[in-house]
Amino acid sequence: MQTTVIFRHKVKTSRRFVFENIMDLDHVCTLHKRWFRNLRIVAQKPDYVEYHLTSLFYGLKQETTARGGPIDENRYWYEFVTPLAKMRVDGLMEGQDGDLTQTETITFKFHWFLAPLFWVLRPLFKKQKEDILRDDSALLERVYELDGIGFKRLEPALPRVVVYGGDGFFGHLVVEDLLKYSSAEIIIASRHPKATTFHPFETRVHKVESDINDYASVLSTIEGAAVVVSCIGPYQGQSLNLLRACTERHIAYVDVADDRDFVVRCHQFSSVVQEAGITAFVGCSVVPGMSSLLTKYCQEEIPLIERTRIFISPGTQHPRGRGSFLCLLSTVGNEFLIPSGDGRQTVRGWTGRERVCFPPPMGNRWVYFVVDIADYFLQPIYFGVKTVEFKIGSELDILNRTLSAVRQFKRVLNSKNADWLLPMSKALIYAASLFGTSQGGVMVEVSGETHAGGRKMWLSVFAGENGEVIPALLPSVATQMLLRGEVTCRGIVPLPDWLPRERFLEELTKRRLRMGAKSDGTWLALNCVPTPPA
Repeated sequence: MQTTVIFRHKVKTSRRFVFENIMDLDHVCTLHKRWFRNLRIVAQKPDYVEYHLTSLFYGLKQETTARGGPIDENRYWYEFVTPLAKMRVDGLMEGQDGDLTQTETITFKFHWFLAPLFWVLRPLFKKQKEDILRDDSALLERVYELDGIGFKRLEPALPRVVVYGGDGFFGHLVVEDLLKYSSAEIIIASRHPKATTFHPFETRVHKVESDINDYASVLSTIEGAAVVVSCIGPYQGQSLNLLRACTERHIAYVDVADDRDFVVRCHQFSSVVQEAGITAFVGCSVVPGMSSLLTKYCQEEIPLIERTRIFISPGTQHPRGRGSFLCLLSTVGNEFLIPSGDGRQTVRGWTGRERVCFPPPMGNRWVYFVVDIADYFLQPIYFGVKTVEFKIGSELDILNRTLSAVRQFKRVLNSKNADWLLPMSKALIYAASLFGTSQGGVMVEVSGETHAGGRKMWLSVFAGENGEVIPALLPSVATQMLLRGEVTCRGIVPLPDWLPRERFLEELTKRRLRMGAKSDGTWLALNCVPTPPA
């Protein structure tokens, strides 16, 4: 069934501003926040726009598609499509600019059994539309008035950064850091952007629906960007579409990839990146990004490195996103090769239980072989290392033992896929978050030769609280340096060489993160983190 309502009113504005208002819906969730929120761009062309947003009709929340465009110099259309009904608006403008008569014919289409409900709610629909028309008219008339006296808004041309996965766990932290420490406009791209907010930076954040597996969508989304950041995990088996699109559009690229195969494929693509003349940070997170930097800092004291061991222990107070869970489950019990001496050693995910000592307040943690990380590929290239090990473990040993039990369970069932355990694992992690902390850290243990003989030392980046921000540090800093033109390298950036030690310590201190060193059994602080006010 359908019903039609006509609204006609005078508005002192021009046709141009009416069309601009229709074609740019970014203002909707600000001007009409009582009725709409969580705007996501789907398509934005000169003659057609499409958005997804959440509509609120007196408490009734519905996911809504909004789309529309001009028909000719006097007519336009737009519509809102919800699960319950479709509202089509056909607009007509008559008269001279500055004294327009705007007529909007609104047609509601809905299932026949909803007719009684729509009849009862007619006064509320009318009141909602009058509220929206009033605010829109006030905005248009004010803009027209300012335009008449020659007023021009002197808005700075903000550099554009597109963050794929910017509403995920780690992506959200990267976006927050960029908003705090840069002036960039942030475009969050995702298949299904979430209703996340970034107070007080909302005006600098926009959301776009885009799938990295849809190359045309990627090309459209990154158009005009200065830097593209990929925070979409897991990276196992992920396509290189984003990096390929950046080379085609000549846009700098940053990702937080940790998977060996993905990083290897990126390096196989390095000649194309070099020819495009762009800068690409591949693996710019804790591993292999931060682990490579820490190993380089150790090399200043141990020139000939023979073995590198990398350890991570995150807090459990803030559960990670779906990508992190899938990454862990995909490797539990699976075999992979790691560099060991003059050959290779086969290890199995979630084996090799070992107790290691992080700086206080973290202390002793149990860790295991887990994933096939990119350091197994990069450490021998960067440092000539013969043996590389990577282990990770939770602060709560019950979680470690549970995943170890999952490995045994998979072996008994001869199962290679544990994705079906995702809901159960997430429930366990969320339960553990009630008892965990937000401490977290990464530690590198380096062994090798100096002029005085064999030596071993440890470097660690850690936090007594809010340790979850550690993975967001490097992608944010790399992006900021790219925006400021501080990175001159073209091609894939060597991860150990781009951030000097003093600059790294400065960036850590800004974020209240600590760095410690140990060579004789005692941890020494390398930077002073101010104590937060009580």
